[in-house]
Amino acid sequence: MKSQSLTRYSILLCMLILPFFGKAQSCDPLTRPQLKEMLIQLGYAVKDIVTTPGKEKYSIAHNQGGLDIPVGYELSPSTSYIWLTVNLGSPKDSSSAQFNLDLLRQNSKIQPCFFYFTDSGRLMMGLPVENRGVTNAILRKQSDKIVSDVSKTSEFWKR
Repeated sequence: MKSQSLTRYSILLCMLILPFFGKAQSCDPLTRPQLKEMLIQLGYAVKDIVTTPGKEKYSIAHNQGGLDIPVGYELSPSTSYIWLTVNLGSPKDSSSAQFNLDLLRQNSKIQPCFFYFTDSGRLMMGLPVENRGVTNAILRKQSDKIVSDVSKTSEFWKR
């Protein structure tokens, strides 16, 4: 009798305490203001690049390997992805087949980061991050990834 009573109290206690310790992480997508707040929480100095409501884009200045690497952060129009992008400028020999082949080869080494050209001829590196369950640790890891990939591929895109 005593052990049944103790078991009931133990179960009741667990039912009362568990909600405080067993909360699942939210898998809701970040909003644009939440993305900015998360970047601030990570200790970054956030610069607003685009302030148009619904199209906000932020920039964080990173430095690695002697390079200043400004990373852009924005949500895709569907809000399904957080895009991290780096504008690498206009390469001198972007029409060179060898240059483009070298970048394609690097894409296979740095994926999911990848090189691409904009319609205006700017060379970019991009990294899409699924906007679901993103935490500060995930955003930091992805930021470090793109910064590292920009730095370690500089001999290919600086030409």
